This record gives sequence, structure tokens and C-alpha cells, in this order.
Amino acid sequence: RGASRGVRAAPRCRAGPKGGVRAATVEAPPAEQTEGMSVIGSGLKFDLGDTSTLTMRIDGQWYDVSGWAKAHPGGALFIQLMNGRDATSVFYALHSNGANGSDVAVRRLAKLPKVDAPKETFLPDAAAAKACTDFFELREKLEADGWFEREWLQEGWLIARTLAWYVGGQACANQGWYVAAAALIGIGMQQAGWLAHDYVHGRGEYCTRMRNFGALTNGFSGDWWSNKHNMHHSFTNVDGCDDDIMSEPFMYLQSPKETGRPDPNPLRRFQHLYGYPLYSVTFLLWRLDSVIYELQKEKKDKGALASLGLQYAWLFGCLPLSVAVSSVLLGGFLCGAIVSATHQSEEIMDERGEYVDMQFRSTREAECGPWWETMLWGGMDVQLVHHLFPTMPRYKLHKLRPLVQAFAEEKGLNFRISSTSDIIKQNYNLLKTVGQS
Repeated sequence: RGASRGVRAAPRCRAGPKGGVRAATVEAPPAEQTEGMSVIGSGLKFDLGDTSTLTMRIDGQWYDVSGWAKAHPGGALFIQLMNGRDATSVFYALHSNGANGSDVAVRRLAKLPKVDAPKETFLPDAAAAKACTDFFELREKLEADGWFEREWLQEGWLIARTLAWYVGGQACANQGWYVAAAALIGIGMQQAGWLAHDYVHGRGEYCTRMRNFGALTNGFSGDWWSNKHNMHHSFTNVDGCDDDIMSEPFMYLQSPKETGRPDPNPLRRFQHLYGYPLYSVTFLLWRLDSVIYELQKEKKDKGALASLGLQYAWLFGCLPLSVAVSSVLLGGFLCGAIVSATHQSEEIMDERGEYVDMQFRSTREAECGPWWETMLWGGMDVQLVHHLFPTMPRYKLHKLRPLVQAFAEEKGLNFRISSTSDIIKQNYNLLKTVGQS
């Protein structure tokens, strides 16, 4: 695990009438290419090199994105990390286009200056390009068949089911049943997190209106979460880019002997014992980051701040302190222990590869058992399908799994799937092995 792959060849693609990718053919790589940018310092970021001129390729066309980097809603770092690379797959995976949103991103792209290919490029090889080409064809078919369209009965059911946990918890708190209240609200917070995750990824007017759902129910800033999470999707399990796998010095997923990073934690050899309990602080950290993010904005988002204010007014004004704190810790544990499970025991990469190829290499699906287990996993059990189609409503991902499995088998891609218990065991064993290495 962690072995680097070489430079990849990228596809030439063209945009269809709705802004989505409608065809792709492999374009041969230039004669001379470099191996990619190296990890520096503590390993928390890549050496970006000269960022005065930034270029990227989308649909076979190179664009000068130097000026756009500062205005990019997802932040300048993403643009800098994609410098000299093909961004076609990730552009259409994450942006509003086609059947699940507007064509805003495509129209903005059309206004950017077109340029020739830069002297240094970091392009995928022919095998990864072929996977990209085939994937575009699958996506086109799914768009045409309505897979990205939202079903309003399903949307209403998810909201009602999620809020019911809060209502039940508040009722128990009012009766003095504090343990039951903390349990119900904690589960509700986890469920609200999964639902807010769906809205952050979703595109179109409905998801835009629901963007502050996470702030209102859980204290999570939609913009903060979107920027952080889209980096995770774009550079899944890439060491130095994906914050979701950077939990050092509290937990190590790679041995410091392998990475060359500092090892200041004398308790590392016990991380398999304290690792899972440590997930309980997940929501506390996300809440803190969200508040800081919103307060530091030059142009304040009144809707987000109001939603955060209402959340904390309810949390500390309507609940006993013990219930408020316990529910946040429980919700954080239930989310943190699951959200990382399908990635952290998979390959950790030290290069930024092609989007489709990276998802298959870094993500494992989980096979849930009874209905309550599927509910608790909140769509994270179909993590690979979600990573390939992040803007698709999560209640359609289970139905799509067999089609993606068939696609992977036909194209020679490794579709990994294990039982939930096996995945938890793999994560536990990884923490133990790395901790004691």
C-alpha cells in the first residue's frame, strides 16, 4: 500500500449541450513529462512550485486559471494543486451541471482565457484515460435515465425521520430522562450530518436552499464543509492533500518510519485502543472549525450565522448541559467511526492521479445487514458509488451499486466491498500495526 504510480495519460473530452461531458477519446501524452510534485515539510501540503501562472485542462482545452484562483468558491489551493493537470473528471463530478443543477460552472469556465499546453504537465497515462472515457459514457447514460433527479417523497421522509430523533430526545429531556434524551439526540445529530452531507454535495435550487440545514441542526457551516469535503473527494487518500487521513499526532495511518514525519506521541503504540473513543470529539472539532470559518469571512453569511445561532440557542437553552454535551459526543462518535472506515485502511497515495482511478484505489464499499445498520451508515456504505457520483441523491446509490459493480468488472477495475464488521476489524488492525511499528 502507498506505492506511487507513474504519470497518467489524460482523455480529450468535449462538452455536451447541457454542459456535461458527452464524449471522450484518449489523447497521447506529450513526449516529456515530469513525475509530479513532491511532499515537503511535515507532509501536510505539496510543494506547489511557481503559482504565478496556473493552468489546467478541461474537455481537452487548456485554460489560464491564474486570475480565477482567488475567486474560486472552493478556494485557491484546489486550483494550485491542479496546476498543469487534467481536471475534467473532477470538474464535472463536483460542479452544478446537467441533470442535477444549473450550468453556472460551465458558463464561468467558458469565460476563462484559453491557452496552449504548458511546458510542464502532470497527465494520466492511457489506462487511466481509458477508465475516464468509459466512465463518462456511464455517467451520460445515468443522466439520461434520471438518476440525478430528486424524489420529493424520499426527501420529505429523510427530513421527517431525522427531525423525529430530535423531537423524541427533547421530549425525553423535558421528562428528565437524560440518558434516553442524549441517545436519541445523538443519533439524530448523526442522521442530520448524513443529510446535510447530501445537501452540501447536491446541486440545484433545492439543495441551495437547504445548505444551512447542517448549521441549524448540528452547527456545521455549509461553506466550510463544502470546501474541506470537496478537497477530500478531489484528492481522496492523497497524503498531504486529504485532511480526512491526516490525524497525526493523535492517530497514525502510516508509520513515521515510512513517511519521515515527526513522531512526538509516546502513546502511539496504544492508538488501536484509544483511536475509536477519540472519534467522539469529531463533532466538537467540526463545530469549532465552522464557527471560526464563518466569523473570519470578510463578507458575513447572515443565513449561516443565524442558523448557527439558533442551533446553539436550542442546544444550551432547551437542553440540560449534560444532555447537550453527551449528544454531541455520541453523534460525533457514530459519525467519525463510520465516515473514515471505508478509506483509511485502503491505499494511501503520494501522488495526485486521475479522478476515477483514484476512487477505485482508495475506497471500499460496506455490506450492511439489517435496516438499522444501513440507517446508521447513512450512505457511507456505498462510499465508492458516492465518490464517483457525489451529486446524486444518496437514496439512489444502493440501487446503482450493481451497475457500478458490473461496470468495474467489465473494465477491469477493482470494486472493493466487505462486511461492516470486516471493515471495522481492518481499521482496528491497521491502527494496531502502525502504532506498534
